[in-house]
Amino acid sequence: MTTVDIVSVYDEFLEYLAQKASPEEVLDFKASATAQNRADELTEHSKAALITEEEKLELEEMLRINQLVSVMKAKAARELK
Repeated sequence: MTTVDIVSVYDEFLEYLAQKASPEEVLDFKASATAQNRADELTEHSKAALITEEEKLELEEMLRINQLVSVMKAKAARELK
């Protein structure tokens, strides 16, 4: 699967999720305090150059998910206009 195919699959998935939740529900989504605290902890480990390889992968995945949520929120905001 090429990068273009992966982007297309992600876009289709985001559209699906956006259709299942109202635009307001998508815009209201926030990560739990536990998830945010973990992301902060991993970010601090990274800044201090103390991050393990496993933590680095975890942080990268969190950043990918954050990017996907941002795209979903942008789509939801467009729909409300």
